[in-house]
Amino acid sequence: MTQHTLSRTAERVYWLGRYLERSESTARLVMVNSNLLIDLPSRRPLAWRSLVDIMGDFDQFKKLYETPDERSVIRFMVADTRYSGSMLSSIGFARENARTIREIMPRVSFEYINDLYLHAKNELSGTLSRTRVSEVMDLVMRRAQHLDGFLSGSMIHGSAWNFLRIGQYLERADMTTRIIDVRSVDQLSDGTDGLEPYTQLQWRSVLRSLHSMQSYHLSIGEPVAQPLVLDFLFRNPELPRGFLYCLLRIRNSLRSLPRNDKPLTAINKVIRFTNQTDTGKLEGKALHDFIDECQLKLLELAQVIDLTYFNARLRVKKAKARA
Repeated sequence: MTQHTLSRTAERVYWLGRYLERSESTARLVMVNSNLLIDLPSRRPLAWRSLVDIMGDFDQFKKLYETPDERSVIRFMVADTRYSGSMLSSIGFARENARTIREIMPRVSFEYINDLYLHAKNELSGTLSRTRVSEVMDLVMRRAQHLDGFLSGSMIHGSAWNFLRIGQYLERADMTTRIIDVRSVDQLSDGTDGLEPYTQLQWRSVLRSLHSMQSYHLSIGEPVAQPLVLDFLFRNPELPRGFLYCLLRIRNSLRSLPRNDKPLTAINKVIRFTNQTDTGKLEGKALHDFIDECQLKLLELAQVIDLTYFNARLRVKKAKARA
């Protein structure tokens, strides 16, 4: 019974980290397209459907909306609680998880999350103008970062903290690949209609969405270009929102937990796959396929973590089957 209780608590902490990160990352994903909308020439329409496709939920979108235009896609991804992957839904799930584990976190943490949910819900209840959407996205990102810093400086850095970090960085790694994928599937990748100069704007938008523009210039010291940006975002071990950085943080947290053999094997597979790929040479379909493979390996890792630490009944059942 004690082990089951600990597993449930660990799972809720883990999903708190995932949902908080997901809400912030969804805001970033929307901002990628919004920034491009400002920078691109009016003669080139921006494909809002690509955001829904990246999330893999276009079938659900079709059940709720007729046309994947700007207004519908933003409503779906940001404020529609009928969609479990929307930003507001993610904040709501984070609030529910935080409510059930208040005894292991600073008490004010739940108040911060609850206040964020109520404020976002209120601001997103009316007409979603571009200005309002931009303001709410900025609010969510800032408050999520504030909460992250508060928890880092207040929680005991033990098992609960490690599960929080694993959830956070697993979600961040996944969403970083999805944000990059906005660029890899965008229509501008065909380089037609004389819009080749605007491809650099797209990569600048990706860097800005990850708050990595200044870090790129400090680290790379070269103009923004696709090969350099890809290598920077996928393989720089010191970039907080970089893919490899997230993987290394997950591995560090797993090393502090018991029964970590299988999770460590899974995370090492993803790290090797990333290090062995020359990401700077990827483009078009090859880039998209690489991102798909990264996401599949992250999904396998999440399943191993779930089976190892959370799904206690299934572990017992499999152990009995082997016996």
